[in-house]
Amino acid sequence: MADVAATLDIGSQAVKRTGLAAQIGYGVGQIAGQVFRDLPSLLLLFFMTTVLGISPAIAGAAIFVPKLVLGAVCDVGVGIMSDRLRHKVARRWWLLVGVFGAPLAMILLFHVPDGSTTLQVGYIAGVFTLYMAVFGGFSVPYLAMAGDLTTTPRDRSVVMAWRLVFTAVGILTSGMLAPNLIQHWGGGQDAYEKMSLVLAAVCPTALLVTFFATGKSTPRPGPSLAASISTTRLTPREAMRVLFRSRFGTLLTATLLQLTGAGMGFATMLYFLTYNMARADAFQLIGGLVVAACAAIVIAQPLWLAVSTRFGKLPGYLIATFLYAICYAIWAFAADWGVVVAYTLSFVAAIGQSGWTMLGFSMMSDIAAEDNRNAGLYSAAWIATDKISFALGGTLLVGVILSAFGFDSAKAVLGQPQSDSALLGVMIAFGITPAVLNVVGALLLARWGRHH
Repeated sequence: MADVAATLDIGSQAVKRTGLAAQIGYGVGQIAGQVFRDLPSLLLLFFMTTVLGISPAIAGAAIFVPKLVLGAVCDVGVGIMSDRLRHKVARRWWLLVGVFGAPLAMILLFHVPDGSTTLQVGYIAGVFTLYMAVFGGFSVPYLAMAGDLTTTPRDRSVVMAWRLVFTAVGILTSGMLAPNLIQHWGGGQDAYEKMSLVLAAVCPTALLVTFFATGKSTPRPGPSLAASISTTRLTPREAMRVLFRSRFGTLLTATLLQLTGAGMGFATMLYFLTYNMARADAFQLIGGLVVAACAAIVIAQPLWLAVSTRFGKLPGYLIATFLYAICYAIWAFAADWGVVVAYTLSFVAAIGQSGWTMLGFSMMSDIAAEDNRNAGLYSAAWIATDKISFALGGTLLVGVILSAFGFDSAKAVLGQPQSDSALLGVMIAFGITPAVLNVVGALLLARWGRHH
């Protein structure tokens, strides 16, 4: 299967390389994106069910609707707007949406007022709508900036590798620091509120670093740039035709399946540690597992760059996917196998996930580079798919499965054990379904690789 980038025709474009400082500076912005993405995926459903006592199905729906409706609409809207205005407003200026909006949205999300379940569900749904609007406002232009930094597929992979390195920092912040702060402050609602105050300072800081570091590496608005760019105004039907033609549509569909599975595993991890593994120190243990995963992400980047250079991006993507799927399929049955096995599986699974994440985004950037007029649209679709996948997998499907198998939120609030049926539901949501969805996505992409 040939590397999809081999078909890339850069024509008469000047080869543009980005300095190390700009590469690192760009990567730092991913800390904000990762924290904003992962914090609610890991903690919000668990917070709503085990602290507020809301049933998993209702809690999942409350999170899913804003992600599906506003997330997708806002992302595509921001992407199209950033494309239309890019000859007047450089994409990096959109990062200021996150600088000013992220702290407010982060703090409000966990400061849920006392009251009825209806009031609390309505509040979370409303605030999460704001949260998703802010997320789309800075994350879509941030991803589209990758195409502005360089013009060669190899260099785009390097930029994506730096992004993945700082993805690890973002995962550490949301997956280790946040849970440890919650446990340190007692685990109740007050602990979640204090945690949100700390993390509210992280996102604007990271985005400001990217804003200043990439100032000399991104296109500057002006007449010459405007003259070289065709500012098309796509109708919704035309936008869908652009997105779902040949390669990109198949890649996006495979990514939807795989991220849905990844979202389920991530959102269910605290449930799996707390109930299936019966760990009283679940918040501390998840921090250790996140450290192991982040170490794997950093270590794996040179590996996947070498694999993609030697064999192509698509074969590397497929290898990484099957590695991830195998680990989660085993982990589903490994609740009684001990902490060492959990650490090992977390480490190896992260190697696989970092591979298909980095290479998938690199292939998307290659496709967007062929059609730079619509780079923001491609990035918007990618971000929207990420959000919809994590919403579908990490909230709605997990909530439905846990409720269907009898997970009892009242028992969870009181710290009581769950039934055997509920534990089976956690196992299915945590390990089995993610493995199946990733294999299906890989097979779909393998078919795409043979025909394109």
